[in-house]
Amino acid sequence: MTSRRSGRRTNIRKRADTYTYYLHLPDGRGGYRQVSKGGYKTQREAETARAEALHALQTGTYVKPERVTVGEFLTNEWLPSRRPPVLEESTYQSYHQKLELHVVPHIGAIPLQQLSPVDLNLLYRKLLEVGRKPLPAPPRRYPSALYDRAVALRSEGRTYADTATVLRKEYPDHAAALTRHVVSSICRRAKETPILGRGGRGEGLSPRTVRYIHSILHAALKDALRWNRIVRNPADAAVPPSGSVTKSAQLHTWTGEELRSFLDFVVGSRYLPAWLFIATSGCRRGECLGLKWEDIDPDNATATISRQVVVVNGQVRTKELPKTKRGHMISLDPTTVAMLRSLRATQLGERLLVGAAYRNESYVFCKPDGTPYHPERFSREFERKQDQFNRANPDTVLPRLGLHGLRHTWATLALGAGIDIKIVSDRLNHSSSAITREIYTHVTPPMKSDAADRVADVIFGHHPQTSNG
Repeated sequence: MTSRRSGRRTNIRKRADTYTYYLHLPDGRGGYRQVSKGGYKTQREAETARAEALHALQTGTYVKPERVTVGEFLTNEWLPSRRPPVLEESTYQSYHQKLELHVVPHIGAIPLQQLSPVDLNLLYRKLLEVGRKPLPAPPRRYPSALYDRAVALRSEGRTYADTATVLRKEYPDHAAALTRHVVSSICRRAKETPILGRGGRGEGLSPRTVRYIHSILHAALKDALRWNRIVRNPADAAVPPSGSVTKSAQLHTWTGEELRSFLDFVVGSRYLPAWLFIATSGCRRGECLGLKWEDIDPDNATATISRQVVVVNGQVRTKELPKTKRGHMISLDPTTVAMLRSLRATQLGERLLVGAAYRNESYVFCKPDGTPYHPERFSREFERKQDQFNRANPDTVLPRLGLHGLRHTWATLALGAGIDIKIVSDRLNHSSSAITREIYTHVTPPMKSDAADRVADVIFGHHPQTSNG
């Protein structure tokens, strides 16, 4: 250990049970400033680390020892640097949410410069196993006893009007709201299990989501390396779920008959036109809800998809499609065109009824006041209608399908009908047909088999003969 002989400063010092090294660096003003780093178990480890720091200083790769944690770096430094317009508002909010919910609570307290690939691997494993937090059931508007009482009264054979009359007497605080229509809704909700949405079961995150979190961390740590805050990017050596795992999950789709049965069942739903449009166009949810009447050309049976509806901080917003998903025109079938013409007439009537309160923003699929649908509620209603269909048709239960499954269903039906994959890819607005082929691998084997048969016919003729030697 260097001593204080002849007034020299100590470079290695023992502090409690560990050793700390000290460096004296130019401060840029003709003087020096002292930096230190401790926690080494032996004096030799501290001396080796100090030598490495001096070498890094000479080669321009030195990183100043800091106590900043992973959470502090992500929250106070990196995320603010990514604020719009650097990132799209929706992308920024997604990054913020994923880091706040799934990263900072688990590894936020680790010093940034001590974060290792092992720490990241343990994080990914934990997220895959128990990453989702159980969500509480949505709060009910009325006391639980009122729901039970409504069901009991109905089980006695009372009408909704009679049930409402009894409930108004027994629950005077809610009397003004308890109409027969409200009581009908109360009875229905009392029997249903609340749909909590994805993530509500308290299970692990999907491999795709964990890989997305890895990509966010990799970008953040890449900036930390570029800003000279860390020596190396630990995410480079981490092992997230592989891309093949995240892309190979079985797609859930319906057959043409199942889709037709569902559309017939929801014929009275306000959302039917939008669901039908997704099912017959293959567009994404946000693209469908972002359509305006100026995008529809019924005479030429086309629709131009150039914007999308998104949710940012709980608020519904409309934005242009990103450059990677440039706007494109698609053709429409006669049934969809007829549906759009009928919908247009219905909306014009609603506009007259609502009057001055109507927001004429020209959305094709919207609420009675002209405002766009909330995307999440739009999806939840699709799932609720499936539940209702399956309760009403126990012998022909539909496979559980998320709203995006309508898009997958269109692609699957198109490929199964022999439509060229390039045409399907253009319709789905994929950047290349290779992406379409990879996503819908489960549809293409029959097409490959057909190609094999055709080539065999050319080689062997229609009645190939084999030689016995």
